[in-house]
Amino acid sequence: MKTNAMNMWIRILVGVIIYALLMPGFALAQKDDKDKKKQEKEAKDNAKDENRIEKSVAQYTEALAKAKEKYDKEEDFRAEVDYQYRGVLREHAREAFAHNTYNPESWVQTMSGEKLPRSDDTLYDNLMAQDYVNRVGQSLVPANSEKRYGFKITVNPMPAARSLSTGTIYISTGLLSLVDNEAQLAYILGHEIAHIEKQHWHDDVLVAEYIQDVQKSNEKKGAFIGAATGALTGGLFKGAGGVVAGIMFGGLLVGPLVAKLTGQKSFDWSPAQEDEADKLSLTYMLDRNYDVRESQTFYETLKTAAIEDPRIELDHYGDRKRSEQRGKALISILQTINDPSRLAKTSVGATNLHGKSLSMNRNLTVVVNRLAKNQEKMADDMQTKIQNGEIMAGDGEFENLMSTIKRDNGIVAFYYDMYKLSARNLSQALAIRSDDALGYFYYGRVLKLTARKAGEKEEALFMFTKAIDLDKRNANPQSRLYLALTKMSGRSTNNIQDIVNDLKQYVAVYQQMSGGGLPPNMNMIYDYMQEAGEMNYSAAVVMNVRSVTNLASAQPAQTTSPASNPPPNRKP
Repeated sequence: MKTNAMNMWIRILVGVIIYALLMPGFALAQKDDKDKKKQEKEAKDNAKDENRIEKSVAQYTEALAKAKEKYDKEEDFRAEVDYQYRGVLREHAREAFAHNTYNPESWVQTMSGEKLPRSDDTLYDNLMAQDYVNRVGQSLVPANSEKRYGFKITVNPMPAARSLSTGTIYISTGLLSLVDNEAQLAYILGHEIAHIEKQHWHDDVLVAEYIQDVQKSNEKKGAFIGAATGALTGGLFKGAGGVVAGIMFGGLLVGPLVAKLTGQKSFDWSPAQEDEADKLSLTYMLDRNYDVRESQTFYETLKTAAIEDPRIELDHYGDRKRSEQRGKALISILQTINDPSRLAKTSVGATNLHGKSLSMNRNLTVVVNRLAKNQEKMADDMQTKIQNGEIMAGDGEFENLMSTIKRDNGIVAFYYDMYKLSARNLSQALAIRSDDALGYFYYGRVLKLTARKAGEKEEALFMFTKAIDLDKRNANPQSRLYLALTKMSGRSTNNIQDIVNDLKQYVAVYQQMSGGGLPPNMNMIYDYMQEAGEMNYSAAVVMNVRSVTNLASAQPAQTTSPASNPPPNRKP
């Protein structure tokens, strides 16, 4: 009996051992099978997308050719197209006026004294950055162009770029914050220039009017017109993108016509026009000695950012499928540039019309590392050229401006609750410029708000302390307030006086910055002090601001950093 029981337990034990040995293999096989099915599905979906795009391009090309033929032959049709196009020009002129006349003093003030723009897509209030982007854009405009251009930055954490038929090109701080170098910026601006140079808005109106005529003709003949989902060309803007419903008839997909008939704005994206804009943009880049391969790298960055924060895809420019499609299209376009001698002369930076360097890449190491991914020999050639003085490295203008743009977009993204994008922007800004008090403050805000571990709270404390230490002008009282609040979350008898002093400094610095007035959240400050055990402190409006200067200038108690240096490269 005992022998039988022992044999049974031995068999069970052997079975368990065999199961333990084989189970990982079974699990791995199941995972491989699931991954294979996923890859097959993705391949089918991609094939469908490519087929749809090919059909869309063919339909658009056919419609445009027929529309141009009709425009040349029929006076009434030409007059109607020109009339509708003037309406687009008027709309774009109003859009530019609205941007240019927005009152930059129209701010929202929070209870702690922070000032924020009342709405997004306002012009970015940094004249040096605006001037830089405009200079880069102007250097890309074809020499024989009869058009006048203006290149402007708008405040919007979403990656967006668009151009108006009247010659204005907008790029958002969100898109700029994802740009690695000037070549990628040149690609974006060149792409928008191409939309204007090729008069794609006029083509939109032309095709829409042609299809409307086809519709009327089919209606007269009693033809059946079916509704379907489609994508053709953009309505009022190019480059911003968005998918809208369309109407199918005569084998043609109609986008602008829907906007025309319903009065709604259309922000669609046409592969045919996008391919044409990409080809021209790469030509502009080569003419200015930019590295055209950076255009493809740019879309890889967009995809990575969209994975980190899917809200980036809310604007069509950041859509991952669009990034994949544009990346594939660029590969095929780049393959047609079969001129190694010309490519060898390109650089990530560029020279302006007078031969002076606009701005080279961030630094030689970045360029060599990037090129070394696929072109080690070219990386060596690039290094040799720079060392020989054949390519000017510039004065770091791109890097300095990008540190500010990334920081400011990180701040805006924070107020959109886009925490990963905010942390990404702020950490990159601090990696470029490590003496930015405002950058440390907002990085601390992100860490404090999203912290789940004690170490993250310690990082936030360090960031706020560093922000105060670098705030030599006492321009940011909020850093004192948030330092105190962070300390309060783990207060002990050892740091109560530190918390009280930090709160007093916040009030003093705020008064110094506000002509002696008290913070709007003064009642809350009293509550915080009471929590910290301070029952007697009372602040009053100060007529002589100098009387608060000494207190405002006092430094807070030092907080021990989790590391000797800040972690600007910390992954969000």
